[in-house]
Amino acid sequence: MTTGVSRVLSRRAFCAGSLMVAATPLRAEPEHGGTAWPRRPVRLVTRPADGQRSDAMARTLAAALSRRWRQPVLVDYRPGADGTAAIETFLAARDDHALLLGSTGIWTTLHLRRDNLPFDAERDLVPLAPVVQDYIAVGVAPTLGLATLGEVIEAAHRSPGKLTWSSSQHAPYLAFSAFLKAARAELSFVPCRNPLGAAADLAEGRVDLAFLTLPPAIGAVPPGRIRLIAVASADRAPSALDVPTVVEAGFPSLAMMSGHSLFGPRDMPATVRARIADDVGGAVRDPVVTQRLALMGYRPQLGSPAAFQALLQSERAHWSELAQASFKTTAVQ
Repeated sequence: MTTGVSRVLSRRAFCAGSLMVAATPLRAEPEHGGTAWPRRPVRLVTRPADGQRSDAMARTLAAALSRRWRQPVLVDYRPGADGTAAIETFLAARDDHALLLGSTGIWTTLHLRRDNLPFDAERDLVPLAPVVQDYIAVGVAPTLGLATLGEVIEAAHRSPGKLTWSSSQHAPYLAFSAFLKAARAELSFVPCRNPLGAAADLAEGRVDLAFLTLPPAIGAVPPGRIRLIAVASADRAPSALDVPTVVEAGFPSLAMMSGHSLFGPRDMPATVRARIADDVGGAVRDPVVTQRLALMGYRPQLGSPAAFQALLQSERAHWSELAQASFKTTAVQ
């Protein structure tokens, strides 16, 4: 697997119907000269990824941007699998005052998960700015008596195929599969429908290990039902500072990118893209906003449109290559 410490550290360098929620400006921020945007209310189209937490993050971002832009910023929730409903709603709007708030995976891995998508994210969505880093964690059943990733690998070597694991698809599945292959460790995969499902399966003893987004492992199951042994990043998660990173555990190849970002329509002018990225960076750097995001389990991210797009292109190529290699391996077997 090509991901490693250098790859992750480079990221840190910049790194139903519709429910409309208005973010009312609290205080005005200085306007940027020479950029006549926004001229009217702005709409953030998004899919609530994991319930209240992503809802709170979207509201916090909308309120912070509303103060800077001196315009209402509305959060337009569009539930639906993989976020495709939100993407289609955003693209159908054809509005330069509509922005898409979504996971980085909609640009880097969604095309690998879904056939015959009615859009091409690489063609139709312009990356504007990263917003927050999210975290993926390795959790095990406490009854196993395993406390580290190294112990998991040793147990798998002793009893190939005995331990079971689960994850949401597609990037977490590819990353952990590649990790197991590199470690020559055989675990039996049990698919799940969503991150909350993976946490529930682990807490109820239906699987032995899960590679899942961190918040469900912390807040969606009773205490003591899941033991977190590593976070798949180069830095520790704000909501689980006592859990070591995969880098600290000696397995840097398992570190991966995860987060939520802003996208715009493909014909958005470069000046507007730069304005939005600058204002998003200013918003998430605000100490009050940073603290609120940390309480939700997020870490603010920063980056210019050009740097962010270059990173996503690199990630898209990486996951496509990994998926192709995984498919070839499965076909041979």
